[in-house]
Amino acid sequence: MLTQAEIEKIGRICKDLRDEIEIVVVPNENWKDFEDFARILSEACDKISYRVEDREGLYKPAMILKKGDRENIIYNAIPLKEELEPFLKTLITLSNGVQMKEVKDLEAEIKVFVMPICPHCAKVVETVNSFAVANPKIKSNVIDVSRFPDLMQKFGITSAPTTIINGEIKLTGYISKDELLEWLRRASGDYKKEYFVTLLNERRLDEIKEIIAKNPEDIRILAELLAHEEFLVRFGAMVVIEQIAKENPKVVEIAKDVIRKLLKHEDFRIREDVAMLLGSIGDESDIEFLEELAKDESEEVKDSALEAIEEIRKKR
Repeated sequence: MLTQAEIEKIGRICKDLRDEIEIVVVPNENWKDFEDFARILSEACDKISYRVEDREGLYKPAMILKKGDRENIIYNAIPLKEELEPFLKTLITLSNGVQMKEVKDLEAEIKVFVMPICPHCAKVVETVNSFAVANPKIKSNVIDVSRFPDLMQKFGITSAPTTIINGEIKLTGYISKDELLEWLRRASGDYKKEYFVTLLNERRLDEIKEIIAKNPEDIRILAELLAHEEFLVRFGAMVVIEQIAKENPKVVEIAKDVIRKLLKHEDFRIREDVAMLLGSIGDESDIEFLEELAKDESEEVKDSALEAIEEIRKKR
């Protein structure tokens, strides 16, 4: 599992540990290598101990890094090869403590999905763990998808590293400390509009639909993006709203007031696009708004409004 050189390296880092760390191994039917790894650590370093304890509400098997009553760093992975270095750095900072004022007011649950021989995973894990060490309200969960293919499927992981914040924000590939910090700040506030813009630009439309399926009110945020300055964002928002209208028309009704207001937008292109959208997703209740728009000074807008009315009437 570990080479003699790696075991000796673990022994050397013990000299840098101040406080004791306990590794809680959470078992399942296939967990012995987790215990073996924890045992090797404890034998190589007198500041590290381990015990086996069943826990509910966790993916298993797992290792919880515990210092005092802090248990906010969890590994559903055995950190070997490239992952060993950030793991050892985490042990040092967890034992000794670290100050990081940038994260002191934040709160988040972060999952980092990694794979063996991943060139960028180690650095992302190191960053996320450093935030968790600095702030106990930030939870870090490192998951090896080669060992947990069910979680790979559940969370739609297609590459590593993939970082998921609070179960919604999904960041693929390498992400720097500053970038991750910015996303944590957004996650702690009103972030969804900016996140939807990112997903639309990256053509990750199904992820937007998944978010709205969990919280239908979020379709109002998507509807606001019909007036975004970037065409690709506006177009993507239209596509998603049309898809949702086909799959679950009641959800689209939640955003109808937002969409109708955009019929009076100062930009004629927005008025034209929204009229076209209403022709696709609208019903009899939208006709009066489109009839008013048919008096617009722009010929393009008038034509779109009239076509939308005709399209709705064809649905009768």
